[in-house]
Amino acid sequence: MTATFFIPTFYTMLNFKTFIFNPFQVNTYVIHDTETSEGIIVDPGNSRNKENRNLSSFIEANDISITKVVITHGHIDHVFGLNYASENFTTDIYFPSPDYPLLEHLEKQSEMVGMTINKIEKPKFDLHTFEELILGNYKIDIRKVPGHSPGGTILVFHSERKLLTGDTIFFESVGRSDLYGGDFQELKNSISSQILSLPDDYEILPGHGPLTTVGHEKQHNPFL
Repeated sequence: MTATFFIPTFYTMLNFKTFIFNPFQVNTYVIHDTETSEGIIVDPGNSRNKENRNLSSFIEANDISITKVVITHGHIDHVFGLNYASENFTTDIYFPSPDYPLLEHLEKQSEMVGMTINKIEKPKFDLHTFEELILGNYKIDIRKVPGHSPGGTILVFHSERKLLTGDTIFFESVGRSDLYGGDFQELKNSISSQILSLPDDYEILPGHGPLTTVGHEKQHNPFL
């Protein structure tokens, strides 16, 4: 099952494609600049051969050059496809360093969820050392949002009025805070300062479930 967000060409030349991968229904995003063909993958959750093929087929069909893979946080459901991405695309990996311990304990995570995953080497780039990343002709605002995990991160596309929030906030819900390094008050503070401070019409593309907006969550999220 996939969902696609089409952006009018008169407004932006960025295309956002959503894949729903693995038993946890993770939203994996492929975003590319249609002028330069440069693209990024955010949270590669692909865990099966069919999912790998679907991801690669879309990238090849649209002639996208994947230059970056960005991980919003280190929980296993968001990194199932990280090895596949690094092996099949010429790309740099950006991973938040506070979540490095989660990579070191992937085997324990996999046992908890009843799945297997190969060891993932420590990525080259610490996402938390960057205030912004470049995608073709566009800038991505990188914001730290600890609470769901120590390394929680969101990506804000101001020119598109969109943000990718990983598991920090969902449609009328928030990420759980009872896992390693989680803290509910810290999560609420992160959401308040880094997400709810954005304009109401900014569209939220979460790590699971349907999209929403900043304004909707201000009005209807019972956890905030």
